[in-house]
Amino acid sequence: MSALLLYLLKANVALTLFWAVYWLGLRRLTFYTLNRWFLLLAIGFAALYPLVPLGWLNRPEAPLGAAVYHLVPDWQALARPAPAAAFDWGYWLELAYWAGVVALLLRLAAQFGALYRLHRSSRAAWLGRQPFRRVAEAVNPFSFWQSIYLNPNQHSAAELPAILEHEQVHVRQWHTLDVLLAQVQQAFYWFNPGAWLLRRAVLENLEFITDRAVLRAGLLDSKAYQYSLVRLSTLAPGSALANHFTFLILKNRIMMMNKPQSSHLHLAKYALVLPLAAVVMAFTTARPAAPAAAAPPKAVAATGEKLYFVDGQPVSKAVVDKLDPNTLESMNVLSGPAATEAFGSSAAAGVVIITTKKNKDSAAVKAFNAKHHITYAPADPKAMARQLAGKLIILDGQEITAEQLQNLPPDQIQAMSVYKDEDAVRKFGEKGRKGVIEVKTKPQKGGPTGLVPPQFMKTLPFGAC
Repeated sequence: MSALLLYLLKANVALTLFWAVYWLGLRRLTFYTLNRWFLLLAIGFAALYPLVPLGWLNRPEAPLGAAVYHLVPDWQALARPAPAAAFDWGYWLELAYWAGVVALLLRLAAQFGALYRLHRSSRAAWLGRQPFRRVAEAVNPFSFWQSIYLNPNQHSAAELPAILEHEQVHVRQWHTLDVLLAQVQQAFYWFNPGAWLLRRAVLENLEFITDRAVLRAGLLDSKAYQYSLVRLSTLAPGSALANHFTFLILKNRIMMMNKPQSSHLHLAKYALVLPLAAVVMAFTTARPAAPAAAAPPKAVAATGEKLYFVDGQPVSKAVVDKLDPNTLESMNVLSGPAATEAFGSSAAAGVVIITTKKNKDSAAVKAFNAKHHITYAPADPKAMARQLAGKLIILDGQEITAEQLQNLPPDQIQAMSVYKDEDAVRKFGEKGRKGVIEVKTKPQKGGPTGLVPPQFMKTLPFGAC
């Protein structure tokens, strides 16, 4: 799964869980300000927590040793045909996702354009000491940012003070920020019904806040204010981006106005935030899959022979002997500390790691290489020559040059060992201080074979020798 799809999965799981907690436990409480911050926290947490590294929740086992580097002969002498490309579901899912995001952002831009045109057509006016923007259209009163838009001709003198107070609450408490944040998260999580429901919850709760503020101001009694809401619900909305005087579900607003104050005992429900966040992190933090156990066959450990692995799986030497060289991608030979650091004391006799062409990119091989710190570098004859510089190279007991090693046909190599540090000096003397590469070739029945170009050799960073 790509990083983008994984991010979206985590973010939307968190968003949906927060919305579910709000819907089931908090939306009928009269702690409207707390609900406002809960909903904003839900949006912020869902957007940010997938970006935070949480590796400490799944601390991996300590590595057995430093990364091991090996010389890897390329068993492929001829170019193989490229495999048929599989259908890339991830690519098309991401393409569909971005298409939806662009569509909703364009809609949002169109709404800004409509609001701008309405603002240009309005003019500044005052009602008592309250400034507002007078519009000519018969639209629902609304506010955006620090401006209030209304047509005074559509309202009675008795209800105008309550309307202005209502919109002034939106302005004073910066409710436009909540609205825009809800719009943006809906655009980026458009495929998640929870994102649309959360936007609706944000808008609804903002109206609960303003309704309570108007009633506490005493500009209209509760019944008159509710009748005013019903009458104003027949007017056209002013802007999709704005805080409207009426709301999507008028019934909920009237019901919450008539609801008694919630008991303070219900405040304990907000303590669910921390365990909820912990649950989200626990269930959406990727746990690394345990690679297949690389325990060597018992017979190998008992006899002190080399350990053999094919495509990350332990096998016997008999299995290795039956492999077709034409099917092999690479073979690594570890010995000395390099082997025991990566595979433990049972690898004292050495380790042979073989990767086939068929499975070189498989998950099992990648997991095996990651666990034992097997790293590869791309083939580069010039880089290989630089990395071999100063190394002692032994071929069948005889010292050879780096160029001779590069020209050695891969199919003649039976085993290759890399020694470094004190282990190299102990076995080969001071000449091996910078590292030693020991190569053993297969017994030849006929004469010497022809040389192959250096590009048929792969290399790894010998600087670790």
